[in-house]
Amino acid sequence: MPQFGRLAGTAIATINEEAPAPAPPWKVPAALAQMVTFEVDAEATLDLLPEMLSRPAPPYARILVAEYPESPVGPYCEALLLLSCRYLMLPRQLVVASVVTSEAARAANARNWQYTSEVGEVRVVREGASFESHISVPSGPVIHVLSLNAQETGIASIRYDPIVVVQLGAGPPEVLTISSDPIAVHDAWLAPGSTATCEGGASESAWWKLRSRNPITGTIARQDMERPEPSIVEPPAAGAGGGLP
Repeated sequence: MPQFGRLAGTAIATINEEAPAPAPPWKVPAALAQMVTFEVDAEATLDLLPEMLSRPAPPYARILVAEYPESPVGPYCEALLLLSCRYLMLPRQLVVASVVTSEAARAANARNWQYTSEVGEVRVVREGASFESHISVPSGPVIHVLSLNAQETGIASIRYDPIVVVQLGAGPPEVLTISSDPIAVHDAWLAPGSTATCEGGASESAWWKLRSRNPITGTIARQDMERPEPSIVEPPAAGAGGGLP
């Protein structure tokens, strides 16, 4: 039987962003995306998952660092902490935390895609076949994401589970998909030995709670992306088959 999250719907924060932001969809060309996957603590996973989402076994999370050289709010970088989960029997990635490098990007994330971000330091450095990301979270920890000796691979190797957020409305909480597949992948690398390390910060930080217990793999891609309008993940109609959340 699946294990469902412990975060009650009533505990999910409501986001009310008043600052204006360019409406989605956004076309974002030539983005550099570094993603690492790693195992995390099962108890922390259940504490951070809303109750309609279940955890995989073993529990794992991802850090996605994206460098956007162009966007409707100008160039910026973002680091997303994503908790892998299942909803309606399918893999998803829940946004748990975000750091961006501009106030305009922070406001757009809240207004357009219904998640909060902190404005901090995020940078990606490439040296030959190695990629390193540095993330400085204003509320505490510093995270280093390292992909050494990445190997060039086919573009078909780049796959992302849908990124979701949970939003409160007039009725029950809604699960919203806020990502789409890349429009085009220009370059791709695999880095199975990728690592993510977390230093400092308070133990209450999600970055600390979901720190890496065991590295799994990593990918890097240069790609054209789209940040779409959020869409509600609808349960299947009665009698249409499929599983329950």
